Amino acid sequence: MLVAILFVLKLVVFALCAGAAISIIVFVPLTIYAIPYCLWVGHQHTIGKHKDKMQKEGIFKTARNATILYKSWITRKEPTF
Repeated sequence: MLVAILFVLKLVVFALCAGAAISIIVFVPLTIYAIPYCLWVGHQHTIGKHKDKMQKEGIFKTARNATILYKSWITRKEPTF
């Protein structure tokens, strides 16, 4: 009985550690990728443009919009979200 309880406890600790590691591996680079977009949106908001982008949006939608913005910077076109 004690062996089973220790096994389950080790499994729970492993699952928590694996979840934390996967979260760090996914969300830290995603956050770094989105920082220039967030700064750009903040600047656009202060000059009165793109006010709809200041609403709460998820990190994956932010990453999608960041990709659109970076593509527009490379192609030298106006971004369309």
